[in-house]
Amino acid sequence: MSLRKIAGLLAASGLMVGVLGTGVGAQFTDGVTAQQNISVGTFGCVITDATDPAGIAAGGKSVTYTAPAIMSSAASSAPFSFTVKNTGSGNAYFKVTSSGVLGTHPEPFSVVAITPANPAGPVGAGLTAAFNTGIAWSELGNPQLGQAYTVNFSVACNDNGVFAN
Repeated sequence: MSLRKIAGLLAASGLMVGVLGTGVGAQFTDGVTAQQNISVGTFGCVITDATDPAGIAAGGKSVTYTAPAIMSSAASSAPFSFTVKNTGSGNAYFKVTSSGVLGTHPEPFSVVAITPANPAGPVGAGLTAAFNTGIAWSELGNPQLGQAYTVNFSVACNDNGVFAN
């Protein structure tokens, strides 16, 4: 056999190996998945009780209390208390603030210190915290006769006890 025939035969067999590959092959594949279920608890607070004759609004987000009429010029006070309930599934902290006394001549009036100390908590799920406060006044004079005064209290609720000022 000539060198030319051998070279041709080798070239043809090399081409066949290239076309056919090195043999039959197979590749197996499979896959799996993982799932993580996350359950986020609930969070909320409502006013459940207040000094009579207070009116708690539907949904428990506000309460209105009208103090008894002041019938004397002597210094005195009108206490007010209310209870806040944690309606969530985790701990809550409550912070009560007041807007101060609003009215034409507020100077003899002041807000009674709010107790317990702010913020209150942690308060467990379904539990309550009672807050005591009110309004106090020094001796009243003619400028206060026939006037109306208001104090607004706000309760902030959160899960970590850190409140912005």
